[in-house]
Amino acid sequence: MKMENEKIIKKLEWDSDFFNINICRINNNISSHEDLKKVIKELKKYDIDLGYYSSVQPLKELNHNSEPYDITFVDKKVTYLKEIKNKHQIQYSITAYMGEYPNDMLINLAIQSGIYSRFNIDSRISRVKYEELYRQWIVNSVNKKFAKEVLVCYGNDSILGFITVGEKNLIADIGLIAVDANYRGKGIGKSLIYAAENWFIQHNYKQVQVITQTDNLSACKLYENCGYMKNKIEYFYHLWKK
Repeated sequence: MKMENEKIIKKLEWDSDFFNINICRINNNISSHEDLKKVIKELKKYDIDLGYYSSVQPLKELNHNSEPYDITFVDKKVTYLKEIKNKHQIQYSITAYMGEYPNDMLINLAIQSGIYSRFNIDSRISRVKYEELYRQWIVNSVNKKFAKEVLVCYGNDSILGFITVGEKNLIADIGLIAVDANYRGKGIGKSLIYAAENWFIQHNYKQVQVITQTDNLSACKLYENCGYMKNKIEYFYHLWKK
């Protein structure tokens, strides 16, 4: 379905197909009730079930109780940036994942990596769909649709942790990262980040970014301890049709 005016909303085909509902991204700024009414008019016009909205400022208290959409705050994301120049010595052995399809250990870690995501926080998205989403994410990372490489830390005949490396807006980008709960606090997360940076330097990137949730305190602390600086904060909302 082609939108007539994508300046206000844009249909997200992949998300719509995956969740089997009509989903869009809201491009129009919402800073007043009039802005909200304009957006909702478009949502109704195209029978949108769920709209994603993000802003560098939190939404003001808007009178929307009488509107046909519920507005739910679901995420506060922070983008970290770091300039990278020199390769690191790494404590653990980390290599590229060589399988054509992620094994059960890698899939389980991928699901763990998203526990703070808006798709897990939003109670209107089922646990089954959340897990399926992250399963698909790691599948598409291994087959290089979503990532350029998946790096894994092996130990005790299992995967102790992993990280995906890619590119977003011409900047090196860390996608998913997780460490098995039984092996956290042992420096594996830092080793994974440094291995990712080494990969980026080898492929001629000068800057790396990573996005996480401000509620994910351990991840924020890890990135900051690795020299990452906060660059941007964004507030995310879901607008659900009632």
